[in-house]
Amino acid sequence: MFVSKEIPPRSEGLFPVGREYTHCVTALNRSGVLTFLSQSQSIGVIGIDGKEYPIPTQEQVVALFDHNRELVGRKVPQGFDRLELTPMAMPAPFLIDRMKAAILKHAAEGKMYQTRRSAADPFVPVRVNKVKHVWIWETLRQALDTDELVYFPQEYSSNHRGQTKLEVVNDGRICAVPGWSVGLVESLPIMPQQGQGKTVGGRKQLEIGSSPNEYLQALQSQTYQGETGKTLEDFMTQFLTHLETTDEVSNDVHDNNALWCLGQYLKVTYADLVPTGRWIRDVGRVRLDMHRTNNKLCTRSWGGSTTVRLLKP
Repeated sequence: MFVSKEIPPRSEGLFPVGREYTHCVTALNRSGVLTFLSQSQSIGVIGIDGKEYPIPTQEQVVALFDHNRELVGRKVPQGFDRLELTPMAMPAPFLIDRMKAAILKHAAEGKMYQTRRSAADPFVPVRVNKVKHVWIWETLRQALDTDELVYFPQEYSSNHRGQTKLEVVNDGRICAVPGWSVGLVESLPIMPQQGQGKTVGGRKQLEIGSSPNEYLQALQSQTYQGETGKTLEDFMTQFLTHLETTDEVSNDVHDNNALWCLGQYLKVTYADLVPTGRWIRDVGRVRLDMHRTNNKLCTRSWGGSTTVRLLKP
């Protein structure tokens, strides 16, 4: 249903599109993110505007790899070896509901483990808070899917020059297929700790330990050209995909692996804020909240992972 057998050799030579596409769609389907769309007679999501957004077909993804051949050829050797399909159009509260359901399902099955650095590591069960297994700060909850929550700011200030969610959904620089970000990410279950980042293909891996302002400045340098920060939609999609694929949680703050969602920004009266996503082992839940963009108190446990988003032809 999902996979086409026809893969242009040049795309498959750059990246295992077929395998990665199947991996993504299977995980999204199992987690309940995808639904049948009656008008388009396909699977996908209903967007915040009520429109249908079918998931990119494998043929569309292959075409995007061909169109972005220079970018892919530069970033894959730098360690961006996984495909990520993010339903940017999907209402954030719906993604939160899917995350809640997935956590409860895995907990009930006894298949919920700490993040492993490698397949050789043992499985360590995690406790799950059955009452509040996803917690979200009220200020962030109220900003979700509104124009107040800025996407892909160029700076964390009133001069952000970012976009609204609906603008992103229809921007081919972010959503190469309407409503869907088609991106490449690094298969690093735990971000490099301070002093442990490797240089891969001429690019230094981002390490834990910087503030959102410092990460955003780094992303504007030549080394990280073609990369953007994550959004909450990216975080939740990755959490669901990793959980469905490995039975493991993601971004455990006790692993010094909490995530700055650098691709979003909210200005409130008292501060400039960036969303964060993390699993908290002690209380057994996902926590979604926000911190100041110059925050230095959390830096030893927070990091700024990125996504290479393919561009629309």
